[in-house]
Amino acid sequence: MTYSFNLNIDKESSRLVLLKDVEEIVSREWPESRDMGRQLFEAIDGILTETGLVPADVPSFGIETDVSDSFTSVKIGESVAKAWEFGTGDLKASNGKGAL
Repeated sequence: MTYSFNLNIDKESSRLVLLKDVEEIVSREWPESRDMGRQLFEAIDGILTETGLVPADVPSFGIETDVSDSFTSVKIGESVAKAWEFGTGDLKASNGKGAL
């Protein structure tokens, strides 16, 4: 049993999903605006609180997107994913790019 976060970013909205192996457990979605950092951290906190998990229980953080890497929300998401995996000890498993 492995938990992971998967963040999907498109031009209209973003969605953070907590997966248990390949099963979706819970998700949060928000419209795209100029507050990706705040929205993403609130989504992470809400999901962890709702499930009773701690960061160490969720070692991987993947990102899926069809928008350009220059899109600010993608840059923020990638930074959060790298910091998350560094903090939970899974950075080597994904080469720092998030588990895709």
